[in-house]
Amino acid sequence: MKKQILFPVLLATVFLGAGKVQAQVEDVANPLLRYVNRDNGLRFTAGGRLFTDVAYYHSEYTPMRSGAAITDARIRTSLRYKQFYFYADFDFSKGIFKQKNIFAQYNFKENFRGIQSVKAGYFCEPSTMAYNTSLYNYHFISRPAVVNALAPVRSLGITYKFFNQYVLADQGIFAENRYNNQISGFQGVTLSGRWVYRFVNDDYMTLHVGLGLRYARINTGKVISDDAFETGVEVESTMETYVDATTKFLNADVEWARNILNVSPELLFKTDKFFVRGEYIYKRLYKSRPDNELFTNQLGGVWSWTTLESWKAGNPLRSTKFQGGYVEAGWLIMGNRYTYNDEYGLLDGMNENNSLELVARYSIVNLNDINKGDFFLIGKQRFYPGGVVADYPPVSTSIGGGKMQAVTVGLNYTLNQYIKVMGEYKYSRLNNVYHPMDKNFNELQMRLMVSF
Repeated sequence: MKKQILFPVLLATVFLGAGKVQAQVEDVANPLLRYVNRDNGLRFTAGGRLFTDVAYYHSEYTPMRSGAAITDARIRTSLRYKQFYFYADFDFSKGIFKQKNIFAQYNFKENFRGIQSVKAGYFCEPSTMAYNTSLYNYHFISRPAVVNALAPVRSLGITYKFFNQYVLADQGIFAENRYNNQISGFQGVTLSGRWVYRFVNDDYMTLHVGLGLRYARINTGKVISDDAFETGVEVESTMETYVDATTKFLNADVEWARNILNVSPELLFKTDKFFVRGEYIYKRLYKSRPDNELFTNQLGGVWSWTTLESWKAGNPLRSTKFQGGYVEAGWLIMGNRYTYNDEYGLLDGMNENNSLELVARYSIVNLNDINKGDFFLIGKQRFYPGGVVADYPPVSTSIGGGKMQAVTVGLNYTLNQYIKVMGEYKYSRLNNVYHPMDKNFNELQMRLMVSF
């Protein structure tokens, strides 16, 4: 893993002679409150943003709750002092306080070779393209379900970043949770990184390929006996909507998960009036279990196993894999042009006055990892190995978290630098053994975004 992390960083040094460098962008876009003291190199901004969504859902069996909701309401601040930068924002949507980004960054002196920075605090891990794109700059109302389910979210950590016109290398180390509030033991750790090479990157066209890698060691979980501790993770996603944010259709509870590996190749191409981008995410969860302790604890029961080998045979354990991807495209009907951010390796938002774009997306996420021949009995809510329904001893390692394919078509309009309107239609096809009657979902959504 160390070789995987360090090699792209070393590769970046080959391109240190690249010429054009784009300076860091301001995280609080178009702030109404701004204080600048040029003599001292000080800049302070404050602003906010509000997302209001309305959605109509049509499903075949289990109804989703159509309606309207405030899906994002934030206060955002930033402070820049010479080469130091501090940013914090907090969300109050749905009447609940939620901590979002809060970090400090030090930018090393710029030169013709590139820009380096160190960032520490609570922010998005760098290993995926979509999750590092702010929803205000995203060209769809929701990120794809595969990203919501399989990509890492915000974590407490520290990163080192290098970028120039052709190369981006962003990597760091993160803690398992930001408050150290695990039940017992010590936190797990994550190594996360994203590396991008831009074959073409000028004022008219950008073509980049990238790779995200993430390794996570899970050390937190729940105590199930005096001498047994169970780790695990829950993998889930909404139906690419926020008004009804249910995750029951795409949800997998993976017990005994211990080591996790994510691999995320990506591609982005844009011109002034057109873009296409996509990612594939593969997630493998390796498991570890205290077999000796669990075997000893079950001795003496009515149905107890008499040997450790027989207990292991009756309670098999294997790794679990999930995967998926998406492809997005956009056409700028009115407006100046699409722009690209060198520092983050991302497509910028549609922020020009009186801009109109047409977008489309296909996404797929597969949270099913079902053994060939296993049978799911809906009345028992469980899988049986080999298609044999018996109460004892069969234990299946199959996981039925659901598989969904979705097609989205949207139309987005930017009135001015402070107001955007988004509208989209989405058709989703679900395959979930726990919800066999739920197959086809239709969604109509609109969003009003205000940022100041």
